[in-house]
Amino acid sequence: MEPNASFAPTSGGPVRAYLEWMGTASSKPAVFPLHDEVVLGRNAQDALASDKYMCIPEQTVSRRHARIRRRGASYFVEDLHSSNGTFVSGERLSPGTWHELTEGDELRLASGRLVFHSLLVPERGAAQAVITRSVDATQFAPIVDTRNADRDELENTVHRLHAMAQVGIALGAVTDQDTLIEKLMNFIFDLFPAAERAFIMLRPSERDPPQPVAARRRGGAAEDPTQMRISRTIVDEVLGRKRAILSVDTLADRHFGAHESIVAQAILSVMCVPLILGDDVLGLIQVDTSSDRNAFQDADLEILSGVCAETAVALKNFQLYSDIKGLLDGFVCASVQAIEERDPVTAGHSFRVAGYAENLALALGRTDDPALRRHAFTQAQLREIRYAALLHDFGKVGVREHVLRKEKKLHHADMRLLEQRFRYARACLERQAWRNLTERQLRGELDADALRRERDRIEAQLADEGARLDDFLDTIVRANEPAVSHGPPPAGLDAIHDHVCEGIDDPAFKLLGDEEYAALSIGKGCLTPDERRQIEAHVADSYSFLILIPWTRELAGVPAIAHGHHEKLDGSGYPMGLSGAQISVQTRILTISDIYDALTARDRPYKQAIPAERALDLIAEECRAGHVDENLFNVFVESKAWQARPSA
Repeated sequence: MEPNASFAPTSGGPVRAYLEWMGTASSKPAVFPLHDEVVLGRNAQDALASDKYMCIPEQTVSRRHARIRRRGASYFVEDLHSSNGTFVSGERLSPGTWHELTEGDELRLASGRLVFHSLLVPERGAAQAVITRSVDATQFAPIVDTRNADRDELENTVHRLHAMAQVGIALGAVTDQDTLIEKLMNFIFDLFPAAERAFIMLRPSERDPPQPVAARRRGGAAEDPTQMRISRTIVDEVLGRKRAILSVDTLADRHFGAHESIVAQAILSVMCVPLILGDDVLGLIQVDTSSDRNAFQDADLEILSGVCAETAVALKNFQLYSDIKGLLDGFVCASVQAIEERDPVTAGHSFRVAGYAENLALALGRTDDPALRRHAFTQAQLREIRYAALLHDFGKVGVREHVLRKEKKLHHADMRLLEQRFRYARACLERQAWRNLTERQLRGELDADALRRERDRIEAQLADEGARLDDFLDTIVRANEPAVSHGPPPAGLDAIHDHVCEGIDDPAFKLLGDEEYAALSIGKGCLTPDERRQIEAHVADSYSFLILIPWTRELAGVPAIAHGHHEKLDGSGYPMGLSGAQISVQTRILTISDIYDALTARDRPYKQAIPAERALDLIAEECRAGHVDENLFNVFVESKAWQARPSA
């Protein structure tokens, strides 16, 4: 329910505060002036003038809920024994007790929410107050008394109020500082028809002095802010004392008239207001003229102060957003670093893939192909692609380390066990041969010459069998090396698998077990089907992790982009078997980047690094097979996305 804003200024003195409703998402911003006292409640009060009562027609608000009163330069709030209470910054007020309001205090009247802001009145340094609330724009009360105004004054007032509303709307919609500054410079000359020049100064950081960031003259002529002459007298006064300044005749003003900087610039009338939020002075906005000594009045300074208050909030939001972005960037990079340290051999993979993906995404906006150029990405989308690329392998945290670091087709321990089995087979042959010779000698079957001949025969036989075992083992060692592309298992592996040895006291045993034979028969890579399933599960694990993160709307696509980086256009990929249009352009970009780095990365125990030309040829084969997007790959090649550093 929208508040019924029957609150309107009268001739009871200058405006001291403003009210704006912030309780419902559908209501539009509007400003309500306050003078010395106002009562807030559910129903209108016949005994009170319209400028001393604000009606909030909600059932949770009491008939006479709370009262706000000015005392000197300060504002105080009192709860009027309401049913649901009045809260300031989360603390409930005791009925009948006055509580002083300070900058940024949040007021809650049951379901209603208000925020208190204070501004400085020029010259006297006394505090103005702003309580913000949102109401129906049709019930917005103007902040100037128009009862005795002529038509020109009314038209001018309407124009300025419209400009003020546009400023509020614009500041609420802007998402970056450069756009904010540009919009402000456009609005300032609408708000102040007598202004000839305006400039903005901001602090790069809390410890840095303010620097000019924008300057413009009426008519749209922009100036180089770094070459602009600035009155340090005014700047120091505004920033050092946190005062808003209005000088209607600067050269005659005893505070400024004698200063060379003001005389040199021929400033006749000036307004300068600091951008303050809490205790932070973020910069200032100055508006001046050199042709009219009375160009600006108190009402103009109040308007500029309001603009500066909104601007300070927006700037602080940008700063906080930048801090949050930096925090997220740091967390993502640290997480990726931690995951990649589990496998030092592939260290840097995710960071390189992110760089390639960014370069390829940027190149789409420069390609000659109109169909591809329409996929040009915004800065927010580029950041989304980068995060997806950085985190695409995060699920490997759940892969067992001996699988993740597997170098050969057989694990190191399995190969050592197989070598021991060959030694055991050799020992069994020797023991059995010499044992048979000894038993024959004991039975008297062999004389001295026959014993020597039999011994020589056994030694030759053992040498042949030993050489055969050595050949077997050499074949296994060769078969244990992983291949980059598919190929048949080494010749002779079947013979080894079929070979049976006699044990000493145990049954016969095979030199090569079934699982070992299956592992050595792998046509490409070094992973068994079960191990490959474990590795492939990292994609689903990455997605399960990423969807737990409360991504902002701009980054909401990160989980889906990362989830599909092993999908293929013909549907033969994993984990979901997506095909064609089901795979987004962002994911296709990530796929190409991932494959390229996997092929060209530094030498690994299970493969050597492939030159860039050979890697591109292999990816081209994947394109011809219908696995990878050929158009995107052509842009990848033409732009040499693997060479240049990201420019975004």
